[in-house]
Amino acid sequence: MKYTLAIAALLGAMSVEQTSAVSVAYPRNTQYVQESESDSESSDEEMVQTAGDFFEARENGTGPLDKKYERVAPEHFSTGSDDLFMKSMIMNYSQEGKDKDGAPNGQFFMTEAQTKAAAAEVLGSHKGLDGPAKAEYLKTYFPRTWAHYDVNKAGMIGVETMP
Repeated sequence: MKYTLAIAALLGAMSVEQTSAVSVAYPRNTQYVQESESDSESSDEEMVQTAGDFFEARENGTGPLDKKYERVAPEHFSTGSDDLFMKSMIMNYSQEGKDKDGAPNGQFFMTEAQTKAAAAEVLGSHKGLDGPAKAEYLKTYFPRTWAHYDVNKAGMIGVETMP
């Protein structure tokens, strides 16, 4: 309930143009239900998404030939001249949501484990940490940083939070 009120408060402060660019549905490791706008008491048209309703980055290019999963980065991250960090997070680490038909929906999220793996890569490549030094750095700073961004204890955050 608190989560819904926070979203409603944020959306109330936004214009119609701004809200059209924002995805309100934020999947969590637990199940959530979004009722249809026309009838909030009877939920004939529910959208239910659970933790298993995601494509992992490692699934890119896999699946049956007629339904092969191909990960496509959003348009503004699809070329080499764009934000390479975000493209890497989307293409190599994040999960992509599925729509009700099981097709990719273009919404990307990071779990705690995926974020920690990305952080370890960045510490090695940009800070030059390796072995025990990297492990100690992650042990010291990662848990509190994750808790800072995953304030709802959802177990995942939007990929746009990664920078």
